[in-house]
Amino acid sequence: MPTNAESLSSLLKNDISLEKIREIKNQLIKQRSTVDYRLSKVSEKYFEDLQDSLKLLNLSQKSVGSIRDEISDINKLSEENRTSIERYNVIFDATKIYEMINSTSTIYEKIVQFSQLVENIDAMLTDALSRDALDTGCPDLLQIHYLLTMTRDFQDQATVMAQMSTDDVQRTIHKLFGNMQQLVEKFDQLLESLIYDIVEIVRSEQKSLAIRLFKILDLEEREDLKISAVRNIIKKKEIELERSSIKKLPNKNAARLAGRTSKGVIEYPTNEGLYAELLNGTISTRTTTRGYKNFFLNKLRQSIEDMFVEVRKTYQGEKTFEVLENMDWVFNELMVVKEHLSKYCPEDWKVFKTFYELYYEELHLLINELVESEPETIVILDILDFDKTFQDTTVSDFGLSKGDLKSIIGPEQKETLFKDYLNLIIAKMTEWIKNLEKAEFDVFLERSTPPHTDVDGLLFLDGTKTCFQMFTQQVEVAAGSNQAKILVGVIEQFCDLLIKRQNDWDNTISSEVNKLLRYNMLYDEDPQNVPADAECPGGLLEYLIAAANDQMRAADYTMAISNKYGALVSKVYTKEISKHMESALDGFADVVKSSLQGLLSIMFDDMKGPYSEIFSKTWYSGTQAKLICDTLSEYLTDIRPQMSVVVFNIFIGNVIDEAFLRFVDAMNEGHSFKTKKNKFLDAMKRDFEVFFSLFNKFANPDQKEEIIHRRFRVMEYFMDFSCEPVDEINETWKEFMIEYPEGTIDFLTAILYSRKDIDSSARKSLIQSALVYINDPDRVLRLSELTTDLSFISRFKYEAK
Repeated sequence: MPTNAESLSSLLKNDISLEKIREIKNQLIKQRSTVDYRLSKVSEKYFEDLQDSLKLLNLSQKSVGSIRDEISDINKLSEENRTSIERYNVIFDATKIYEMINSTSTIYEKIVQFSQLVENIDAMLTDALSRDALDTGCPDLLQIHYLLTMTRDFQDQATVMAQMSTDDVQRTIHKLFGNMQQLVEKFDQLLESLIYDIVEIVRSEQKSLAIRLFKILDLEEREDLKISAVRNIIKKKEIELERSSIKKLPNKNAARLAGRTSKGVIEYPTNEGLYAELLNGTISTRTTTRGYKNFFLNKLRQSIEDMFVEVRKTYQGEKTFEVLENMDWVFNELMVVKEHLSKYCPEDWKVFKTFYELYYEELHLLINELVESEPETIVILDILDFDKTFQDTTVSDFGLSKGDLKSIIGPEQKETLFKDYLNLIIAKMTEWIKNLEKAEFDVFLERSTPPHTDVDGLLFLDGTKTCFQMFTQQVEVAAGSNQAKILVGVIEQFCDLLIKRQNDWDNTISSEVNKLLRYNMLYDEDPQNVPADAECPGGLLEYLIAAANDQMRAADYTMAISNKYGALVSKVYTKEISKHMESALDGFADVVKSSLQGLLSIMFDDMKGPYSEIFSKTWYSGTQAKLICDTLSEYLTDIRPQMSVVVFNIFIGNVIDEAFLRFVDAMNEGHSFKTKKNKFLDAMKRDFEVFFSLFNKFANPDQKEEIIHRRFRVMEYFMDFSCEPVDEINETWKEFMIEYPEGTIDFLTAILYSRKDIDSSARKSLIQSALVYINDPDRVLRLSELTTDLSFISRFKYEAK
């Protein structure tokens, strides 16, 4: 704003006449008059205010002086009365006695009426609890509280007084108030129901009920504060008296008493202190706090927690993440509290802030539960979006400042959500697999029920499907994060867990099979005296089939995951994914192998007898091979419809291998071949026609060459070595080594020892010649190139030399 000098300078810049100057002068004079008038009015107002203040100060000084004089007169009059009234102390004591008699009479009247009063309160409480306060408005609430408070005050005072009396009085008082606890519990139950429905009470326009409820809670808080203050005063007074008495005692007694009090034996205020103040009238209501403000806050917290429990029940399973789309009710509840409920509550309670903090805590827990529940990418975004909506609403609708805002997720967690989430997934997967293993191994070991059967009749267990469902969920989340390291990390960690699980399966299967074989051995020795610890639950055969099927399914799942998610990342990460998946695939194959080996051990354990007679005298005209094949046929007929086609194709090859391995292993029994008149050759042809007929029935037509013929070709060599002229054996062995580089010298050695037409010298020469082919570099190279499909002959060991 320009000054007067600046304004005047501006007016005089232009060429103006004397007449114009005169007008400017008059204008300035009028402006000055206006300013002077305003200044005069303001000065007069402040002067009057100052005079009034001085008058009030003088009046206050006179009032204080007058009060001081009156207090002095009262003290003087009191002293004069004490000395002028004859026998003042007697009259004073008599008055005290009268007051005590009057108080006793009052207590007696209360005791007489107490039972009826309790019945009346109980009836009102029962009626209030039986009706919906949202409909009735709980009209008796204030009366119930008034009467109950009166009875509780009486109980508090009577209990303190009884403590200063005899045991009989204490027992009587205890009996008198025996039903009070039940009455208090009913009242607390009524208050709890009102607190739980407090928002609905306001929403249904039961304003009176809300006001009465908070009036009760406010009164309770003030009474608690009052008695707390009184108890503190009594405590201080008693402690001072105690200290004074300690000082007057001899040193030894003072030290003993001081030590006693420091250990907390005396609790202040004491009953004596409370009793004295009751007699003095300092305490006229309760003697202890009742804590209804904390009761309100605790029940409020519990009510909100219960609401979120219901939310979790409503949105569980597949609907879990739909909760984010249905959280408007939280904002509505808070709006009702802010706009309406806060008007009926004591202002210093800051009820909206309390509600907000409680809802925040529950939302924080709920949202973090969602984060821990392996949400998909879109859900993670929904969580972040809901967090933003919550913060925006608290500013726009509830008036919170941005400085008071808090993220539901948490500031640090929001910034590192994907990184932290990967760690959480790894931890969760470890725990899941651990729990899953325990559950599935318990079922496997107990075998109290048969394995599950799918629509195709194949046996399976729950564990593998559940395992890969969890894995797939986590890989989906990781892939959706668009961070290849997270995806590879999830796959790597899960593959490590799978490999551990596979090792555990191997050990469990091996242990259970050995346990069954031991039981069979003990049972064969003495069926009546099998030890209890050797007992083995049935159904192991079916569970091994189910386990093998599961591992094959797991391999299919693994390949699908590897192909799907390997295509989403760069070649470097694709190779890492493939490497981890291949490790897991190898492990599944190992468990399939363990399961099938377990089946073979159980099956062929039933055929120990016939196999032990192979090449014996009875074998040449016996039916051992037919008995073996009949037993195998029964097993395979039962197993084939329950086992996946892929696994069964592997299994039938294993069965042939095991059947032939055990057949040639009979050479370890020390029997000699009877080659005269082709008896040995005829018996062999007879047996292998039976074996071929059996295996041809179960082998897949497309794989007969691979599964049957290559294995039977080994047995053809066996017959050649067993029956052909000695001078042809060396050449046949050479051919054998070319076709089966995995063959062992033990195989030929066993045959040569079983042939009685070959003397020791010829046998030694043939073995030496055979070793040349065994050590041939070309044969060693071919053997190193064989990774799978080794024939059963590689496992033959000759021990009966």
